[in-house]
Amino acid sequence: MRYHQFLRACTAAALSFAIPTAALAESPWNAVDTRSSALKWELSYLALSAVDAGQTIGCLDRGTCEEGNPLLGKHPSAGKVILAKVGFGLIHFAVFSRLNDHNQKAALRLAQISCAVQGSVVALNARFTFK
Repeated sequence: MRYHQFLRACTAAALSFAIPTAALAESPWNAVDTRSSALKWELSYLALSAVDAGQTIGCLDRGTCEEGNPLLGKHPSAGKVILAKVGFGLIHFAVFSRLNDHNQKAALRLAQISCAVQGSVVALNARFTFK
C-alpha cells in the first residue's frame, strides 16, 4: 500500500516538473531560459542518482536485493556503488554541459529523459526500501 502511495507522489512530482516545460514550449524560444531549465533538470537527475545510490546501499546492506547493473556485479560494496555513481554522474554532466553549450533544446531533452529514467529506477527501488 505504501508503495502505491509513493508511486502516486512520484507521478505528481514528475507532472509538476512538466508544467514549467510546457509553459516554456508555448513561449518564444529563449536560449537563456532553456539553458537554465536544462540545468535544473540535470541537477534533478543528479539528485535522483544520489537517492538511487542510497537506496541501493541500504538494500544491499539488509540483504533484501541484488544490484541490477551488470557493471557492478550482484553484490557490490558501498564504496563501489558510490564510486560508480560519482563517475557516471561526472561523465553525464560533462556530456550535458557540452551539449548545453551548443544546443540548449537537445540538452533539455537529454536531462528530462535522464531524469525520467532515473526517477523510474528510484520508484522501482522503493519496493525494496519499504519492505
